[in-house]
Amino acid sequence: MFPPMLVYLRLSKPDKSRMGLWLPLFLVWLLLLPIILLAVLLAMLVDVALVLSGRDFHSYTRLLLHLLGVLGTARGTVLSIHSEDNVIDVKLV
Repeated sequence: MFPPMLVYLRLSKPDKSRMGLWLPLFLVWLLLLPIILLAVLLAMLVDVALVLSGRDFHSYTRLLLHLLGVLGTARGTVLSIHSEDNVIDVKLV
């Protein structure tokens, strides 16, 4: 699964004026990729060190990978906010 790559933001007024805006999230993922890779590498090193020391360990690597999986399932999420003045729809694509 891939994380959301775009956000579609639609704003509308009661008088039927609408405005849509596409925001590219893939640029954010490109910036965060080195940080994510370093975090996974560090978590793997901590897991190996805890296993070699004979201590109980919690799999930090598995935790980080599952968090990335949860991020991937956020794709397709729709958030709608309705008020008297505005209607805001946010879609993760």
